[in-house]
Amino acid sequence: MLRSACIAVLASVSIASAQHQALRIDPASIDGVVPYRGPVEAPDVMGGWASGHIIVLLRPGATPREALAEISQIAPGLGDRDMAPVFDPPPLHADLARRFALDRYYFLALDAGQDAAAVVRQINEHLVPGSQTIERAELDGIGGILQTPNDPSFSRQYGLHNTGQTVEGVPGVPDADIDAPEAWDISVGSASVIVAVIDTGVSNSHPDLTANRIGGWNTIDDNTDTDDSWLISHGTHCAGIIGAVGNNARGVTGVNWDVSIMPVKVLNWLGAGTESDVAQGIQWAADHGADVASLSLGFSGRSSVVDNAVAYADAAGVLVVAASGNDPNAPIGSPAAAPEAMAVGATDNRDQIASFTTTGPQMSVTAPGVDVYSTYDTLFDPNTYSYLSGTSMACPHVSGLGALIKSVDSGLTNHEIREIIESTADDKGAPGWDETFGFGRINAHAALLAAVDPGCPADIDGNGVLDAGDFFAFLDMFASNDPDADLTGNGIIDVNDFFAFLDLFAAGC
Repeated sequence: MLRSACIAVLASVSIASAQHQALRIDPASIDGVVPYRGPVEAPDVMGGWASGHIIVLLRPGATPREALAEISQIAPGLGDRDMAPVFDPPPLHADLARRFALDRYYFLALDAGQDAAAVVRQINEHLVPGSQTIERAELDGIGGILQTPNDPSFSRQYGLHNTGQTVEGVPGVPDADIDAPEAWDISVGSASVIVAVIDTGVSNSHPDLTANRIGGWNTIDDNTDTDDSWLISHGTHCAGIIGAVGNNARGVTGVNWDVSIMPVKVLNWLGAGTESDVAQGIQWAADHGADVASLSLGFSGRSSVVDNAVAYADAAGVLVVAASGNDPNAPIGSPAAAPEAMAVGATDNRDQIASFTTTGPQMSVTAPGVDVYSTYDTLFDPNTYSYLSGTSMACPHVSGLGALIKSVDSGLTNHEIREIIESTADDKGAPGWDETFGFGRINAHAALLAAVDPGCPADIDGNGVLDAGDFFAFLDMFASNDPDADLTGNGIIDVNDFFAFLDLFAAGC
């Protein structure tokens, strides 16, 4: 009876929910027709944009030939060239590519010396109202490694196990860590779990990584050369945090002793890369079996092509984790600002928020990111180890934890893993979620315990008793389209989730 009585009440809510799920980002709403959104108003430099091309988002059903015809009316001389798809080869999940517009992004080549920013502005400002071919033009921004404060194995890894040891001259606070040894009593990881390190690549030769490293892709050169042993070793350092081989009497250990590290090289040897290369890397990882995507990089402001690639990966089942940024005076940018990404801030060995951390309403969790010791491989320091700081170092702690949870229960979805990480984090700062710490500093042991024994999903308040409070709390979650109301785990909140709750409630879990 209760089930029947609720159908009419819930109909409008479920319809609105379905519409909300189907609508993703409207790229034109991110920053209107403003062509520049980085900190540097210049081409081909970090924070600026690529000079040789722009990105054009076609309207559904439009062809590149039709778009070029319209462009030729707006900017004579630009309609006589080819437009190449940004995502080539096409994404594996064609339905998701259509849903998130990945099949409608195209490169438009420019002549040498042509002003890309001026072309974007010209196209956007002069689009015919009701245009049937072009939704918007965008610069291909250049971002990359989030610049970090830099200071010159296991006892050094306070983020995994903090006994109060002094790190780089700073005494720690015992247990200001992720409780890794306690978690390792449950699992040390699994090679069947794949983490895509979308970064500068990963060292081919570091002996603490080779056993866990698998093949990857280089979106800059469109080949399989993903080595990182040149200048900055950023991706190698992040990979070691996720999965340096454990218990091998060498160097350091990762959050996972065993895991498959998939390097996806989207940044060059200086740590710079375009939005399109990063977006392609995210899509490639999603299409090649990644369970987790770790993105220790970022762009100033929002990028529709990156955000939609994140949405594509999320819908394909990938847990997307991204560094929040290293400028406390700036807003969180893409990819961390995408709603599907977990934005990760950095803490120190005293469980304080790092002074450089970018915070804001998108914050998910925090993790150790100050003076983190991990694998390193450059021309000057081959196959060694080094301390680095930044939200870039915090991000792989969370990515590694996502993989560790997946090793405990391979059937968990990316959304369920995210819920476990957020709900088991040690609350820091203001009680409950806040813009500084998000849900708190991650706790690997608590997370793995939750993965082994998830408890009762219908016990919303977690007090061990199913009562009217849980029922009305779920109704509130359902009506507000809260992701926690997705009990079926399919990424869509609809009437099936409500019926699932009713079944669990009636059965007492």
